[in-house]
Amino acid sequence: MTQKFEFLFILPDGPTGAENREAMTAPHEEYVGQTQEFWLAAGPTYKEHKAGAPPIEEGSWVLLQASTQSEAFELLQRDPFTTGKVWDWDNAQILCVKSGLRVPFVKDSVQKAWKRQGVEN
Repeated sequence: MTQKFEFLFILPDGPTGAENREAMTAPHEEYVGQTQEFWLAAGPTYKEHKAGAPPIEEGSWVLLQASTQSEAFELLQRDPFTTGKVWDWDNAQILCVKSGLRVPFVKDSVQKAWKRQGVEN
């Protein structure tokens, strides 16, 4: 079995990222499903968190596991958010990392707990 390493990608949106994101979201999610063995976690990045104001997406963060950084990079080069010009690779950051703590994310459970606490998401 080949050893897997973790890579954290910080991927800001490109000049047309915001306008292309909506059209590319379904193909991106399908691609993630097809390559799910590489994906550990991912999500949007925001300019700021501000109570009572909707967040403004500025890009994405992606945590992948792969045998090499090149393998992880090539995987994201085929992602519809890359081919559809959502992400700005000229300003991307790629970090070699290791998860010290990773907790399974159970969306329904978390959302129910937030609702009980009166937190909007």
